[in-house]
Amino acid sequence: MKHINTLPIFIFLGIAVIGCSEPKPAQKTDNSIPVKVISSNALNENEPVETSGLLSSEQQSNLSFKTSGIINRILVKEGDHVSNGQVLASLNMTEVNAQLNQAEEGFNKAKRDAQRTANLFKDSVSTREQLENTQTALAIAKKSLDIARFNAVQSTIRANTTGVVLKKLANEGEQVAGGTPILYIGGVSNKDWIVKCGITDKDRSRINGKEKVELNFDVFPQTLTGVVKSLAQGSDESSGLYQAEIRLNPTDAKLISGLFAKVKIYPFGKTDLLSVPVDALVEGKNDSAYVFTSVNNRAVKKAVKVAYLKGDKAFISSGLLATDQIIREGSAYLTNGSSIKIIR
Repeated sequence: MKHINTLPIFIFLGIAVIGCSEPKPAQKTDNSIPVKVISSNALNENEPVETSGLLSSEQQSNLSFKTSGIINRILVKEGDHVSNGQVLASLNMTEVNAQLNQAEEGFNKAKRDAQRTANLFKDSVSTREQLENTQTALAIAKKSLDIARFNAVQSTIRANTTGVVLKKLANEGEQVAGGTPILYIGGVSNKDWIVKCGITDKDRSRINGKEKVELNFDVFPQTLTGVVKSLAQGSDESSGLYQAEIRLNPTDAKLISGLFAKVKIYPFGKTDLLSVPVDALVEGKNDSAYVFTSVNNRAVKKAVKVAYLKGDKAFISSGLLATDQIIREGSAYLTNGSSIKIIR
């Protein structure tokens, strides 16, 4: 009897059975991006005016000679500390003294002429007109002498405050005209330091004077304070900004003129703002940024205006509602319209 190999038949039947069975459905994958959300906080804040300026002394002066002449001596150099009334520079007095002597001689002559004419008038030799003319000439000679004496005094430069020489603008032996700056000095009193800065017309309308100010200098770790001392009533023609002067409160910091200051002025009026964590902001530039909000399990990208930053908070002036759900964690992986899953 012929033997039939049944193994291939069983293999074929098994393959057929497997091929006829229904395939299992593929499992669905969740592509939602897990995020955490937070509500914004509504605050009533006095949004600061931020600007910058240079530190200087209120007692800064360009000192000069009243008359022209040749500089004889300059007794100080840049950086020297000076006392109020200290002699700083002087002119060659040859010409000045000659003018003073000339004025004195003219006055003495006018005085003799007036006396002689007065005696003659008593003896009815001279007329009243001659007497009055000599009296007028004497008065004129006296004024000329006063001018010469004043010019002699002003041929010496004296410090008008206790301070430091910031700049020396001329040298000994130079011929200078009257009024030409020779020395630039600034006061160093703790109550004389001011910062001059420019503010926009919008910010100018929010400031009235006496507001609290915070100042930060790169050379000092601490924040200094001050108050708004004065405000310009008109804008600068070149920049269009309004100048504000900030008077610093007394401090132990070693201040020097010319330091750059970052200034925050806090107006008395407050503004309604929303605050969000700084790490919720994306693509920030200047005062513009974006945040993602959660709407029906979708990420919605919103443009916002940042009023200012304070600590780990960003204060938003526009672009958000108090009811918005801000995505704080996971925003780096989002695009507008991304599917999201809120986790706790």
